[in-house]
Order: sequence, then structure tokens, then C-alpha cells
Amino acid sequence: MVNSAGCLKRQKGHKEMEEKKQITAQLIGKNIRRIRLENGETQQELGAFLGYGATTIANYESGYRLPDLETFFQIALHYGASLEDFIRDAEDDKG
Repeated sequence: MVNSAGCLKRQKGHKEMEEKKQITAQLIGKNIRRIRLENGETQQELGAFLGYGATTIANYESGYRLPDLETFFQIALHYGASLEDFIRDAEDDKG
């Protein structure tokens, strides 16, 4: 017998985790874009540095995809940024 309450609870937990993951991806993407623009680079230039196309960078910046850990490190090193710079909400720092 399947416990429907337990199943619903897992589904709700999974949905919440997916929503948080999407918010995190969007925040990281927003910060990649912000840091890239602060450094005067185009998506094409960052993509060329990483060996990817501009579409991949656009996907990162929109939160559609997340860079793998190695790529994430390469982006941070390229801009002299810390990983924390990509995961904090810059809007919160202004207030």
C-alpha cells in the first residue's frame, strides 16, 4: 500500500527544491552578466575565452543552464572574482 500523504510530501519537497535551484541559477546568471559587463566584455569574448559559443554564455546568464564547477572557477579567475561574488544578491548589498 502506498502512503499518499508521504508521496505528496515528497512531490512538494521536490518542487520546492527545483524552484530554489532555478532561483539560484538565475542569481548566478545575473551575477555572471553583471561581472562580465563590469569588465567590458561581450558574451562572445567570454565564450571565446572559455572555448564556448555566445549562446552558452547567454544560457548561463539567463539561468537556463549552470556552468560546471571547472567553468565556474575559470570565469571567477578570469575576472578576479570570488565564487561568493556569483552567489550573493548584489541588490541586497545596495539597500
